[in-house]
Amino acid sequence: MQEQAEKQLDYLLQGAKRWPGALLFVSFALAVYWPTRHAGFVMDWLGWQYAYNRDGWAGVPGSFGYPGLHPVLHLGNYTMYWLFGANSPVWYGVFACLHGLNAWLLARLVLRLPLQTPALQQAIIGFATGTLFLLSPYAAEVVVWRVCLHYLLALLFALLAMHRTLDYLTEPRKSVLWQIHLLVLAALFTFEWSLVIPVLLATLVLVWFFAPKMPLSPALFGKLFAPQAGLWALYFLLNKIKIGDWVGHYGADTHLNMDPKYMSANMLRYTVKQFAFARDWEHNLKAPFFESLADGRPFWIGTGIVLLAAAVWLLFFRRLNLRLRWAGAAFVWFFVALLPVSNLFFYALQYSENDRYGYFANGFGWIGLLLLLSFLPKMFFRAIIVGYVAVSAWFLMNINHCWIESEKICAGLVEDFRWYDRDEVIILASPDNYLGVFMFRIIGQINGFNEALELRRGKPFKGNMWEVVQFNVVSPDYAITAEKDSTGLLYKIGFKQDGNWWWRNGIGATDYENDRYTFKMQQWHVEMQLKEKRQNTAVIYPVGNKWIEVE
Repeated sequence: MQEQAEKQLDYLLQGAKRWPGALLFVSFALAVYWPTRHAGFVMDWLGWQYAYNRDGWAGVPGSFGYPGLHPVLHLGNYTMYWLFGANSPVWYGVFACLHGLNAWLLARLVLRLPLQTPALQQAIIGFATGTLFLLSPYAAEVVVWRVCLHYLLALLFALLAMHRTLDYLTEPRKSVLWQIHLLVLAALFTFEWSLVIPVLLATLVLVWFFAPKMPLSPALFGKLFAPQAGLWALYFLLNKIKIGDWVGHYGADTHLNMDPKYMSANMLRYTVKQFAFARDWEHNLKAPFFESLADGRPFWIGTGIVLLAAAVWLLFFRRLNLRLRWAGAAFVWFFVALLPVSNLFFYALQYSENDRYGYFANGFGWIGLLLLLSFLPKMFFRAIIVGYVAVSAWFLMNINHCWIESEKICAGLVEDFRWYDRDEVIILASPDNYLGVFMFRIIGQINGFNEALELRRGKPFKGNMWEVVQFNVVSPDYAITAEKDSTGLLYKIGFKQDGNWWWRNGIGATDYENDRYTFKMQQWHVEMQLKEKRQNTAVIYPVGNKWIEVE
């Protein structure tokens, strides 16, 4: 009986390592994200839509004028846009499938590592890794927001390169070597984050040889990584030629700002955010805790623990259990994958915003943590996995619900706009985000709602449109209040509920003035003072997913 059970387990594991396992994870991802199939075509997506309409296929090689080398990303984006247009559920299908494939490749990676542990335990660790990655609430921004294809593709290329590297280590064939380099090349021209992939692969190779005390051939190492060093050089050179800077996206001043303390603090924040679900704590707990991870006692304690663990792992590597050796490798992958975002702004006050920055590292972190937890008693270890999966699924359903509700509000406001016969429309307040999920956020523009009218409804407003201020939505049944004084020039704008605050340019609103009006913050409300009356002007504000005109 035991021999038969072992054969059945081996059969299941072999299936999990191949396409049946991929189909399982992809089907799971499609089911989990099905409710969000109409969401995600907001904010930056509208900008890309303008660029795609303007340049067509000719814009793909130059990334549609973006200051970064992302032709692979835009080849994928524009192909789907050309075939299916925007707002199609096909986008949901592609994004969910890619996320499911990434989860499967993570699970399969664990199943392929030489852990010298019972097959059932290795299977549990592998499937738990893939499931926790797939159900991570911090993956939702990447899977639902339609501007995040490069995060999905970059991780896919990285994981495929890791698997092909394992293939090359067991059977060094030239065709496999070429595939590894092509995957790294494709990743580099998808997203600059992929610069860390050679470091991930080098860690995999070094631990693969040193863990069982096998000699590492310098020739083999050179074949693997000398060409990748050349790809690095080519990538930086092309950046300098194309955009005049060594690094694209936010620029070299941002990406190459190496402040060790700031970067270490952000890495600790991402670690606690992921493994302790700290983004979802109550505000009065998480805000001071994340602040203390920047410059308080928790920062020094956390940094000390990480440095001590790294020192022990390196100094006593030969004496450690194989699971501990690979757990250390997984945490190296985790922190290396966080390097590109560790010097960027960390944000966790609301749902969703900037969750995408942890996507690349998330799965590697789960590998390391689960390998460590696997030393606990069997039943306790499995109970922790069940608890983690349940908590992840709960928070993921919550964030997906935010995307669903935000899309209902956005779609409703776009369809309810009815002032096409006016010369001017002044929007007193428009929704910036729903609990952090982007809606009609604008930065440096006098309005952004007309973009949605043009690109989502296909019917732009031809007159002048102004958006005075924005706000965060905390409930689908929110309500704005607005009243004007006897002169018809002064408007007072407020909320009917608690929990909202005023936004402008993606941050808290402040006083400002333009040619049309003056905006001022007051203690319990805000005010807009028009500089003159104009005929045929509509002044409107939203309540739920409908517009109301001030009479």
